[in-house]
Amino acid sequence: MSMRHEPVQALSASAMLELWEQGAGRDPLDQALLFLRHACPTQSFDALCEWTIGQRDACVLELRQQTLGDRIEAYAECPACRNGLEFELSCTALLASASDSDAIWTTVEQDGRSWELRGPNSRDLALAIAEADPKQAREILLSRCVRGEAGGAEAMMRNEDESALLAGRLSDLDPLAEVLVDLRCELCGERWQALFDIVTFFWNELHARSRRLLQEIDLLARTYGWTEGEVLRMSEQRRGLYVEMALS
Repeated sequence: MSMRHEPVQALSASAMLELWEQGAGRDPLDQALLFLRHACPTQSFDALCEWTIGQRDACVLELRQQTLGDRIEAYAECPACRNGLEFELSCTALLASASDSDAIWTTVEQDGRSWELRGPNSRDLALAIAEADPKQAREILLSRCVRGEAGGAEAMMRNEDESALLAGRLSDLDPLAEVLVDLRCELCGERWQALFDIVTFFWNELHARSRRLLQEIDLLARTYGWTEGEVLRMSEQRRGLYVEMALS
């Protein structure tokens, strides 16, 4: 399996609306795969499902960067005093931490034993999140993504400590699969790590922009009689100028 793909192109206004309509109300796993299908149209759906979560999110980061720019303006709430905190991230900086390996299985040493590990993919994650018990969810991921010296059956005979260590090694193999941001509250001084999920973040941005785009289409259609297609074919700059004139 290789995740190497053609350069990612920005989402056009019409593609943005199409993607938003296809993914509305679906879970983040499905939304992530919709992002990939738009970003990498020559890749088969089965191939995209086999990409690790880190590979998947690297592609979503590229798509977000091309569509909305490099800077990400995010928000978190202090777990101690509930104070709101705004912070910035960079798509380029996040992509720099992505794994550049196309190897499916990687051999690691743990407690004097040899294991083969691979990063979880979308199919693995779908099975894990369907399990209500977090411990069972972790075991599902390990059963699919870890092979012992004697194959998959041996990997199921781990103790709790070994399972936790191997789960940590999975994260090391695929850094973008879980992005943790170090934050400090300016009000109370609390320090914590916030999880940044590019799929959920970009989808929320897409939702807001799509709704605004539909409002602009409605305004320009009523003002000038243009069709949706005619409005969508305009550049963002030209459409914005017409919206200003229609509202003046």
